[in-house]
Amino acid sequence: MTSPTPVRRPAPTPPPPAPARSPLVLLTGVVLSILAGSCLAVQSRFNGTLGRTMGDPYLAALVSFGIGCAVLLVGSVLLPAGRRGAARLPGVLRTGRIRWWYFLAGVFGAYLVIAQTLTTALLGVSVFILGLVVGQSLGGMLVDRWGIGPGGMQPLSRYRVLGTVLILAAVAVAMVPRFSAGSLHMSTPALVGAVALPVLAGVLNTAQTAWNAHIAAATGTPITSTLTNFAAGTVALVIVAGVARWLTRPGPVQWPHDWWLYTGGILGIVFVAAGAVLARHVGVLQTSLGLVTGMLLGALVLDVAVPTAATVVTPVTVAGTLATLVGLVVVTLPWGSRRRS
Repeated sequence: MTSPTPVRRPAPTPPPPAPARSPLVLLTGVVLSILAGSCLAVQSRFNGTLGRTMGDPYLAALVSFGIGCAVLLVGSVLLPAGRRGAARLPGVLRTGRIRWWYFLAGVFGAYLVIAQTLTTALLGVSVFILGLVVGQSLGGMLVDRWGIGPGGMQPLSRYRVLGTVLILAAVAVAMVPRFSAGSLHMSTPALVGAVALPVLAGVLNTAQTAWNAHIAAATGTPITSTLTNFAAGTVALVIVAGVARWLTRPGPVQWPHDWWLYTGGILGIVFVAAGAVLARHVGVLQTSLGLVTGMLLGALVLDVAVPTAATVVTPVTVAGTLATLVGLVVVTLPWGSRRRS
């Protein structure tokens, strides 16, 4: 008795390759991502100046975040994608596709703005952004190790660890001139504490990005995730600003007349929206590198071209910033996948 001939199943069809992007599209996308990254540096300067001028950094953070929330609310009503995403939100909440704690992403975003209003005027934009990048690098490792993002748990390669160590060393070098210069109003321990605020903001920013990505995937649009981010952050800032004013009694608010100081929330929207849109057209890798490059170079240009009393930029600062970019390349590039290909 002969055994039946085994049925041969056809091999699975590999997914079609991604369409090649023209050099012009790539160049345009990278340039736009660098410009969008510089928006975060400008936002930090504006929010820091707003907090110092108003004499109430918590209220300044609320004003900046609240304006961004209002703009997003109008955009969500006017744009069809925004309306569709908002309509899907109750359903994905009921089914448990997104968890309630994902909305803490907005609280983390609010903390970033508070850190800007509290410390940028004391540290300078370059030192603030360098601290933020350190926090993002450390937080990114934790997010991948714990599987917080939509991609789940990701292994930490030796290049990832090496690049992060390089970033830490480069940022330490870049900050030496600021600490050597000291401050008329801050001791060294207080200066270290001020730098710790943007570092913590960077760590929290990685969780914020991961949870916003979950909300965007569930609702089908980043418009809804950005709106929930700003809405939750605004509510948190209303509470924080109210409690802070009740406890400290800072006196009358000094509203600045420079209209551009109120655009911090809008600049934040540009930064987030550019990252979401450009990643689809030029790739996540190029977009991420472009955004952080824009943050670092934008901060450096601001501190050189429009210095403040807290600005300390020397050749050591520039060298440390450029070395930080090298560390970011080491962290971001897919070295392991290149060896396997």
